[in-house]
Amino acid sequence: MSGVPGGAHMELLTLKGGVSRPASPPAPAGPRYVLDTDVVPAAPLAPRRGRRRVPEVISHDRAVMRDLVLGALLAPQFFRDEEPREVGGYTTENTRDSFPKRLLEERSEVPTEGGEAGRLPREYVVSLARGTTRVIASETRKKKASSIPLGPLAFQDAHVVRAVSKLESGHQHWLRYAYGDSKDWADESGSVVALWALFEPKLGNAQGKTLKKAKGLAHLAVQDMKLFMNCARSNYGAGRLQELLGVTDVNWRKHWTGRWETLRSLVLAIDQAALEALHRELADYPYVLVERGL
Repeated sequence: MSGVPGGAHMELLTLKGGVSRPASPPAPAGPRYVLDTDVVPAAPLAPRRGRRRVPEVISHDRAVMRDLVLGALLAPQFFRDEEPREVGGYTTENTRDSFPKRLLEERSEVPTEGGEAGRLPREYVVSLARGTTRVIASETRKKKASSIPLGPLAFQDAHVVRAVSKLESGHQHWLRYAYGDSKDWADESGSVVALWALFEPKLGNAQGKTLKKAKGLAHLAVQDMKLFMNCARSNYGAGRLQELLGVTDVNWRKHWTGRWETLRSLVLAIDQAALEALHRELADYPYVLVERGL
């Protein structure tokens, strides 16, 4: 066996005169890794959801919105002072007992005519300076607060009122008329207009006399549902409605009973839609619910 200088390679000589190459070295123990050049691109990631889905408004949410509107529009504002009216304690914590040396030298000198300047005693100069120098001390009055007698929920009520004003006109008019006891004719008539816009397509082809009575019935439905939503009772019975419309009992039972129930259900739908819209408007506002005697 002969080796080649430099250690490039080795050849094995056999008796047959042939030359054989060395066998390939045994594979190393353990896992073997092979670089794969055919890389398959990864699938693109699914787009992330921008905003979580807002849960549906339930009856409890509508009841909360109703209480907020009632409180903002009707509840009295009681000014409550959380801190008692007392005088703050006097303290000398920030006062300085030592008098500056520079000022002591300036104020202790007493000029005289025709002689040397005299000097006042140190204690005397310090006592005079303390009587005429600004003293740093704690304030003797109570902590400053707003001079306007606002209640603890005044700013929340103002925010709720602004949120109501951002709703569509029909919802604004109904919330102010039903829960704010608004005496403004625009709120009452606006609620009737919103109801009529929903009821007119259901009325079908009707004569002018019937349309006039139906509009009056829509106005009565708005008034009746306002009382029902706040007091859970109705103000107009069947006999009173027949009298106001000027129709017979048979005509009422045949034509107007269903229309009356439809109008009431539409007012209820307007109420729910208005409260749900207000709930969405106040979704990010940290409101507080307090029993306010309403």
